[in-house]
Amino acid sequence: MYSGSKVSKGYRWRNELVNKLLPYIKDGNEARKLGFPNERELLNNLTRGYIPVFFPTSIPTTKGGTWIFPLSLRPNHCWEKEIEDIGKEFAKVSGRLNDKRIKEIFKKHNWEVDKPVEGISIIDKRGRWRYDAYKDKIAVEVELTSRSQIFKDTFKFLIGQAMGQIDVGIIMVRKDREGTKPYFGSVDPDSHPIYTTLPMLDVAFHGFPNSAR
Repeated sequence: MYSGSKVSKGYRWRNELVNKLLPYIKDGNEARKLGFPNERELLNNLTRGYIPVFFPTSIPTTKGGTWIFPLSLRPNHCWEKEIEDIGKEFAKVSGRLNDKRIKEIFKKHNWEVDKPVEGISIIDKRGRWRYDAYKDKIAVEVELTSRSQIFKDTFKFLIGQAMGQIDVGIIMVRKDREGTKPYFGSVDPDSHPIYTTLPMLDVAFHGFPNSAR
């Protein structure tokens, strides 16, 4: 869901998965033996906690920063306001926002920067797979220049969640279009099929304003 708005357009992952699995349940009595009224309720129970019910794709126009959450993540987590505050500081940076300033701002808020991704060390001998910021099992990636990097961010989060290193991954991009740089519309899952094939990921997106308006 979107923070502060009602949206109906999006991917209904769990229903789609359950519909695909239903034909493979041969024994209709198995669900009732396990205490469920029918096979659909059995499958809903099995997939609950792994596959979110809904992931929105309609992006509302709002002032300030904007969030997009899958229904597996509820708004108003402790990290939500902190990420919003960090995004506001990004917007206040005079001149060009760069990696150095991003790290300084995260450090000021007591986040660890350049945290290595657990489980990738065998492949990544040079230690290039790192989170931009990390705290309390929350990993953050900030993308300013390359939309394609969002795919790499997804794999970082997939590995981190599989290793138990992180619970949630957050991708921060600009809310508004600025030249060819990534903006919030870029994370619409319609343009990123990877999120339709990996719905078990707990990933939230935050679009921070280009400038402190």
